[in-house]
Amino acid sequence: MMKSQINPRVFWGASAIIALLLATTLAIPGTADAAFKAAQSWAIDTFGWFYIASVAVFLVVVLTLGFGPAGKLKLGPDDSEPDFPYLSWLAMLFAAGMGIGLMYFAVAEPIQHYISPPEAKSGTILAAREAMAITFHHYGVHAWAIYALVGLSLAYFTYRKGMPLTLRSGCQRRSKTRPAGRSKSRPLGAR
Repeated sequence: MMKSQINPRVFWGASAIIALLLATTLAIPGTADAAFKAAQSWAIDTFGWFYIASVAVFLVVVLTLGFGPAGKLKLGPDDSEPDFPYLSWLAMLFAAGMGIGLMYFAVAEPIQHYISPPEAKSGTILAAREAMAITFHHYGVHAWAIYALVGLSLAYFTYRKGMPLTLRSGCQRRSKTRPAGRSKSRPLGAR
């Protein structure tokens, strides 16, 4: 029988936080709603610029990786061959990444932003422009850059380095003297 791959500290810690938030929300929904809205407003006002800048940086990084020397690197052993033709592979990526969004949110999201835009008055031409700009940001190349960066990280460490298909694989310390793994005292294997 296989040993569980779940990290108990991470699993139970995250479960406890989720349970606490859920219990608080169910016990005092009005207060929880106000607190969540205040936290969201604070995060947007404080870090909104950082979010937009980060997504732009992700796009530049992905384009640099794709069109630079790293773009020639195979996501598998050096002697591996692709399982699917290039066009079929792109179609699968598009269908998996955009399927539910295009079927449901392609209409709902612009209408939602048109009815309650962040800046403009609801129902105006400016609100329509703002709604489409936000939707294009969510479905355009910037969003794909985020997906691609995470996907490339997972694929590289899984298929080139033989590590587990987990987000933590890309966060572990690389050392010639010690194998990658959890640090006993510091997060992400920091020294």
